Amino acid sequence: MPETPTPAEAIPGGVAHPDTPPAPEEPEAPAPKPAEPDYRALHEKMQADLDATRERSTEAGVEADELRAQVTQLQEQAMRDRIAAEYALPPVLASLVQGGNEDAVRQHAEQLAAVAAPKPLLGAGGLTPHSEPDPYKGLAEKLRQHRYGI
Repeated sequence: MPETPTPAEAIPGGVAHPDTPPAPEEPEAPAPKPAEPDYRALHEKMQADLDATRERSTEAGVEADELRAQVTQLQEQAMRDRIAAEYALPPVLASLVQGGNEDAVRQHAEQLAAVAAPKPLLGAGGLTPHSEPDPYKGLAEKLRQHRYGI
């Protein structure tokens, strides 16, 4: 029959009677034994994760190579456009400028500029203020006056 606790025992912080035997300690339940991990399943999961990571890495490498090629192409096109602008090439001819390096591009742009330079169809006719005086101007008039006395 279980003993009823004395009022001192029942009140928290109370003092136990010295003749009262200590309460029997209940044995602690043994800690549950951890389950043995399934190493094969863990290995398979880690292997699948590793394979997925390798695949993503390969895809990222391919994408990086494609982006590098695009950057190189855009840099070359920008160089060609810049050099074509230096030689004042029209857009139709600027798109034709070729070359593997800057010197080759410059040489090709120079050749295109020489061909594409506007050439005057008619002379200025001596009407420009910076032109030299024509030494033969009026020669026909002078010859007529001298010969015919007119």
